[in-house]
Amino acid sequence: MTSIAVDCVDGVGHLQLNRANALNALDLQFCTEIDDALLALDAREDVRAILISTSLKHFCAGADIREMLSFDCQQAYEFSIRGNRVFRKLETLLVPVVAAVNGYALGAGCELAAACDLRIASDTASFGQPEVTLGITPGFGGTQRLARLIGTQNAKDMIFTARRVSAFEAQAMGLISHTYPADRLMSRAVETVEQIAKNVPFAVRACKAAVNEG
Repeated sequence: MTSIAVDCVDGVGHLQLNRANALNALDLQFCTEIDDALLALDAREDVRAILISTSLKHFCAGADIREMLSFDCQQAYEFSIRGNRVFRKLETLLVPVVAAVNGYALGAGCELAAACDLRIASDTASFGQPEVTLGITPGFGGTQRLARLIGTQNAKDMIFTARRVSAFEAQAMGLISHTYPADRLMSRAVETVEQIAKNVPFAVRACKAAVNEG
């Protein structure tokens, strides 16, 4: 996996997005690498929580438009199915997943964060669903998860206007739980997942399942 770094430290699985040449934009290959990374972490019995982050300036700038422009209808359909399957897998992992968001979380990047259980962000982060400016809809669950997280009115506002939302507004909406200065984001994110990992795994997993299924 060339664009993903995977590790496990003291019960915490780390999945780091590092597609440096494309602001972590999601193409078919990157989706496959994320899928493989999730499978690897899910197979480890010592993983009690997962942190998704990036070493780059931006969390994820969305789907890779350059690749999408080359798709025919069938390829576009397959890409949508692939992305939805990966994000659904992320959402339904047994262990909690925390996203540490810095910079852009736009389009598929916002949807990726929304598929995680908890989202914390730097004070310079911004979120958005700009798909309508391209004549498409949020294709990886954005119309569904976003409405459940922040309510239908806020979700429609973000999706219909395609505007970017600051970390502070995102927190007020309930899209993220905490906002930290950029230089403290990773340390606070690690503290969060470590705190989760210290708890009884069976109880944490049961709570996640109960909340999701309820």
